[in-house]
Amino acid sequence: MIEEAELFYHKAIVTTYTEQYDVAEYCLLKSIEIDPSEHNCASLGWLYAVAFESQEKKALRFFRKAIFCNPANGDLYNDYGALLLRMGLPKNSIKWFKKAARFPHCPKRHFALYNLALAYYNSNHFTKSRRYLRLALKSRPDFEQALHLYSVVNSSIGK
Repeated sequence: MIEEAELFYHKAIVTTYTEQYDVAEYCLLKSIEIDPSEHNCASLGWLYAVAFESQEKKALRFFRKAIFCNPANGDLYNDYGALLLRMGLPKNSIKWFKKAARFPHCPKRHFALYNLALAYYNSNHFTKSRRYLRLALKSRPDFEQALHLYSVVNSSIGK
């Protein structure tokens, strides 16, 4: 990232901690204007998704820009799917989680597998949910959220 863009990016991150979201938005937009990267685009996507009401479409747009900046980063696909899941669109999120889980560069693959299981659970596909939870737990046996959902899914299946 160009130095000036990085300065705006870091200021945006700091201002989110103090809940100065308008300042953070401005700084991220400036950073993107100077040098769009996966980091500043994805950060603005999450800012719109979390800090601003009814800005999910903007959030999705910036996640797509982040993916365009680095289409080889599987974590970005997971983030896109997570936002769709959060928006109440589990069926739409499934393809994004599957893409994330297949990528060679996806350091948080266990989250993609967990999110995939959660999407299937929310769609009442408990057997598929359990399958992906097993895969998530295989890569991270101490993953508390996955362990909890695994017990919920098993009780839903009756086993």
